[in-house]
Amino acid sequence: MVEGEAPSPGGVRTVGELGARLRDLQVWSGMSYREIHRRVVRSRQERGTAELPAFNTTYRCLMPGRTRLDVELVVDIARAALGNESRAAEWRQAHQVVSGLAADASVVQVADRVECDAGSFIGRSSTIAAAVTALETHRLVLIDGMPGVGKTSLAGRVASRVPDVELEFSVNLRGYDPARPPADPAAVLDGFLRRLGVPGSRIHGLDLSARSALFDNLLAGRRTVVLLDNAASDDQLQPLVADSALTLVTSRRRLSGSPEAYRINLEVFEPSESAALIRRAAGPAVDSEPEAAVLIAELVGHLPLALAVLVGRIKARPEWTLGDHLERLQEHTARLRLDDSVSASLSLSYQALPFPARRMLRLLALHPGRDFDAYAGAALAGTSVVLAREQLAKLVQMNLLEEHGSGRYELHDLVRLLASDQGRDEDPASVRRTALDGLFEYYRRTVATAATAYAPHDQSRVELTQQAGQSEVQFADRDGGRDWLDSERANLIATALYAADHGRPEYATGLSAMLMYYLGTASLFTGAEVLHLTAIRCARSDYERGRSYNNLGALYWRLGRYADGRTAYQQALDFARRAGNRVGEASGLSNVALGHYRLGDYEAALGCQREAYVLFAAEGNLSGMTSALAGQGWPELRLGRPEVALELFEHGLELSRKLGTDTFEEAFALNNLAAANEALGRLDDAWQGFEQSLELARRLSFVNGESDSLNCLGRMHVAAGRFDEGIEYHQQALDLAVRLGSRPFTIEVRNDYGHALFAAGRVAEAMEQHRIALEDAERIEDRYEQDRAAAALSASHEVT
Repeated sequence: MVEGEAPSPGGVRTVGELGARLRDLQVWSGMSYREIHRRVVRSRQERGTAELPAFNTTYRCLMPGRTRLDVELVVDIARAALGNESRAAEWRQAHQVVSGLAADASVVQVADRVECDAGSFIGRSSTIAAAVTALETHRLVLIDGMPGVGKTSLAGRVASRVPDVELEFSVNLRGYDPARPPADPAAVLDGFLRRLGVPGSRIHGLDLSARSALFDNLLAGRRTVVLLDNAASDDQLQPLVADSALTLVTSRRRLSGSPEAYRINLEVFEPSESAALIRRAAGPAVDSEPEAAVLIAELVGHLPLALAVLVGRIKARPEWTLGDHLERLQEHTARLRLDDSVSASLSLSYQALPFPARRMLRLLALHPGRDFDAYAGAALAGTSVVLAREQLAKLVQMNLLEEHGSGRYELHDLVRLLASDQGRDEDPASVRRTALDGLFEYYRRTVATAATAYAPHDQSRVELTQQAGQSEVQFADRDGGRDWLDSERANLIATALYAADHGRPEYATGLSAMLMYYLGTASLFTGAEVLHLTAIRCARSDYERGRSYNNLGALYWRLGRYADGRTAYQQALDFARRAGNRVGEASGLSNVALGHYRLGDYEAALGCQREAYVLFAAEGNLSGMTSALAGQGWPELRLGRPEVALELFEHGLELSRKLGTDTFEEAFALNNLAAANEALGRLDDAWQGFEQSLELARRLSFVNGESDSLNCLGRMHVAAGRFDEGIEYHQQALDLAVRLGSRPFTIEVRNDYGHALFAAGRVAEAMEQHRIALEDAERIEDRYEQDRAAAALSASHEVT
C-alpha cells in the first residue's frame, strides 16, 4: 500500500469519474486485480451472499470506459481495498449521486416506537425467548430469512418483551424496496438525532461517522431498543448500530454484523404453528376437516405471510368450508402456474376482494411514499374519506394492508408488487394519472393550509394558500400545522421527486415555494435542498426557476454557505429579469446584497439594495420596500454611519405599519431602529424598541424575531452592568438560534454571549463561546464575526 490518504469518491458527478476514482483506490491499495477479486469473493462468502462474481466481472469493473457500474461490486471492491466498513459506505453514497438516486435515498421516515401487532402474532415462542435473552447479552440480533417469513413481526414481538425500555426507534431501511433505493444511513441518523432533540443545524454540520458517534453517546445510560428493518448491506448497517443500544436487524440476506452478534435464520412455520393460525380463523371447523387444514398449510409452504393472507380470506368467507378454500387455492395455483406460495396466496386473496377494495389496493400501490393516511387513500381513489376508511379496513381485515396505531397504513413490499402488477394489467394509464393527480392536489392544498397555520405571518404563504384552495383537513393552530407537516414530510418530498419525473413539474415547484419557510425554520436542510434543486431541474418557466433559485439561496444563507447563496441569488436575479418579473428582480437584488454584506463588501450591498428599493417602489410592494430599507441600514451601521441608518430604519418602520397591524415586518423594523439608537448611544430609546419588538415577535410566534430581540436585550443588560440578566437573555437567544438552524445568527449570538460571560468574570466560558464562533465564522467566511471572535479571544488570553 502506498503512502498518503486513500482516494475518496467525494465530489464525483459521473459514472466515469467514479470508475476513475475506484481505479485510483486499487492502485493506492497496492493489491493486484486477483487479490482484489479474492477478497471480494471471500467477503461475500462470509456474509452468506449467493452471488459470487467471476474474476472477469471484477476486472471489468476496474477498467476505463464503463457507462454502468454495479453498486454492490463497487462497494465490495472499496471494502477490500480499504478494510473499513464505514469508509466503504462512502462509495455507495457516491454511486447514488452519479446514478441520480441520492435524493430518493435521503428521504427517510423514522419512528420513536417499534410496532408490535400482538393480536395477530402466533407461535415462535422459543425463538422469541432466545432472542430476548441474546439481545441482553449480545446487544445485536440479526434476523434473516426469505420474504414473507415474518422477520419484522418477530422483531417487533422481541422488542415488546424487553423490560424497562426508555426509548424506542425504528426505521425501514428499504433494502429491497421495488421502487426506491436503500435509505442513506446519514439521513437515518439525522432522523434519530432529531428524535433525541438535537437541532438540525448541529446535525447538518456532522459527517456520517460523527453522527453515528453522537447517536451512540446520547443513548449512553438510557435503555434503548432500535429496530433496523430491511437492511440492504453491511455498509448501510454499520453506522447505525450503537454500542449503547439493543439493536434488532432484519434482512433478506445474511449480514456479517459483528462477531458478537446473535443470528437467527428464520424459517417458515412449524406445522403446529400453521394449524394454530388457521384454527384462529376457522375455529372448530378445523377439527372436522383436519386434513384440509394440513393441505392448505402445505400448499403455501407454511409461509407466515401467505397463511396470514389466507386466514383473512377464511374470516371474510365464514360460509365456506376449509375444503372449499383448499379447492379454490388448488385451482388458482394450477391455473396461474404459480410456484411461489406467497404469490399464489396474495393473488387468490386479491381476487376475492370486492371490486372497490381491489381498486383501492391497486391505487395505493401508486403512492410514491412509504406510508399514508386515509385522506391520501381517498385522494388516490377519488372518493370520500368515509368510504376510503371502509375500503382500508377491508384490506386490513384481509391482511393485505398493515395499519399502525397512529392511523397510518403501509403496504408490504410483496403486496405492493402484486398490486402494481395488477394495476398495470387492469387500469389504463389515464386512470393511474388521474389517481396521482388527485393525490398531488390533496397534498398541495393541505400543504398550503398547514403552512399557513404554521406561519400565519408569512404573507407569501398566505397568497399561495389562496391560490391552492382550502383543504378538507383543517388545523386549529401552529402546532397542528407543524405536526401534519412533520408526519407527511417524507411523503411530500417523495411525491415531489416523482412528480418532477412524471409530467407534473408544477407540483414540485409549488411545494418548493410553499414548504420553504417550514423546512428552513425546522432545520430540515437536506430535504429542503433536495426539494429546491428538484424544482429548479423541472421548472418550466424563467419565473419558476427564479423563485426556486431564490428559495435555494435562502437555504444556503441560513447554512452560512455565502458563496453558494450568492450564486443562487444571482441566478434568481437573472431569471427574474428574463421573465420580466420586476418584483422577482428586486428580490434577487436584495438577496444578492445579503451575500455581499456577509462577505464584508458593504458598498456593493448598499448598491444592490438601493436598486432593489427603486424596483419595489415602482411596483408598490411595501413589504419589499421595508426589506430593502433594512438592507441599506445595516451596511451603513457597519460602515460607521449610524445617523444614516437611523433615517433608513425610521422610514422602514413607517412603511411596515402601512402593511397592517402585527406583522413580522414591523417586528423586524422595531428591532432595526432600536439597533441604530443603540449605536448612537440613545439607550433608553433602544431599550424600549427592543422590548416592543420582542413583545410583537412573541405575539406572532415569530421565533426569528424573538431570538434577535432577546440577544439585543442581553447586550443592553450587560451595558447596564446587569451581567446575570444579560447572560440569561443571551442563553435564551442562543437556544432559539440553534433550534432555528441559522448558522450566521448563531455565530453572532455566541460572540455576544461570550462578551457577557467575560464581563461577568466567567472567562473560561467566554473563551469557549468565542472559540466556537471563530471556528464557525472561518468555516462560512463571515469576516466580521471572525474578527470579533478573534479579538475577544485575544483579550481573554491577556486576562488569563
